[in-house]
Amino acid sequence: MRRLIFDFGSENVRMGMEGGRRPPLTEPAVVAHRVSGDVVAVGEQALRMLGRTPDGLEAERPFTRGGVRSQKLAEALLKNLLARVGGHGFRRPEIWIAMGAGASAIDRRGLGVLAQHAGAARVRFCSLSACKALGLELPLFQPMGSLLVDMGASCTRIDLLSLGHSVAHQKVEMAGDHIDEAIARLMRDRYNLMVGEATSQAVKHALLGDGADRATANGRDLVTGLPQSVTLERDEVLPSVALLADQIAHAVRELLRDVSPELVADLAGHGVFLTGGGARLGALSDMLQDRLDLPLHLDADPEQTICKGLQMALDPKYGTKLRTA
Repeated sequence: MRRLIFDFGSENVRMGMEGGRRPPLTEPAVVAHRVSGDVVAVGEQALRMLGRTPDGLEAERPFTRGGVRSQKLAEALLKNLLARVGGHGFRRPEIWIAMGAGASAIDRRGLGVLAQHAGAARVRFCSLSACKALGLELPLFQPMGSLLVDMGASCTRIDLLSLGHSVAHQKVEMAGDHIDEAIARLMRDRYNLMVGEATSQAVKHALLGDGADRATANGRDLVTGLPQSVTLERDEVLPSVALLADQIAHAVRELLRDVSPELVADLAGHGVFLTGGGARLGALSDMLQDRLDLPLHLDADPEQTICKGLQMALDPKYGTKLRTA
């Protein structure tokens, strides 16, 4: 039976094939559907419809905060992805999914049923934090503390690992989406400009990732109703980044307060490892560095960390140790 790996994010879904001969396929986690429930488009095509749909048609994200928001839409997205690889010998594949330490048996059962309805013959679950550690090439099964901060779109996951297990974990209900929303709110309140999700994200990446001093946003003037452009300065969006950095740093301190001093001492030597799309925001990384006073290490391709770890988990020497259900 051929095997596929999946990383379900609130913004993107990534799918990799057994053997890792091809880079994981990344598809926006968006499904467009009619009010009646009929699916019209998924992935990239549906993403272009966000904020542009007429009455009777909606574009939504089926995953949120590490969970499933809509079983039906998530199944439609997964079914589409499986159909795209069906011709490569992956009909009725075994699917491997990484699940966080806080996921319940109900969460796993729901995702498993969803995957089987979409066309999977069998579903296997792996430890999400362990897959990240493998993807980062950390000494997962050694008696050594490793702190991972995964800054996604809808939430930030923090895990302290040792001997292949999560010793402690925290989840912050803030991440990249918080900055997007803050940018949209700033342009509305300060400049009377209404912008969409894609515009907020573009401004975020320009100012906080690419390091530009200013970025131009196009939207609708709330007074005239006409198209309008506004130039935003980098300093204007930094307060929202600082708030997110404060929340993450506070969660890290809370997590470390209840673990052994030996594990905390390990972190002084090799620091904190950042993954997820938020790791590309240099301004956020700099603020975390200041607040934690620990060395920070960024994965070269932070969005793919989980997929890299899942590929390694397919190896028999890892699979039985990492499997959670």
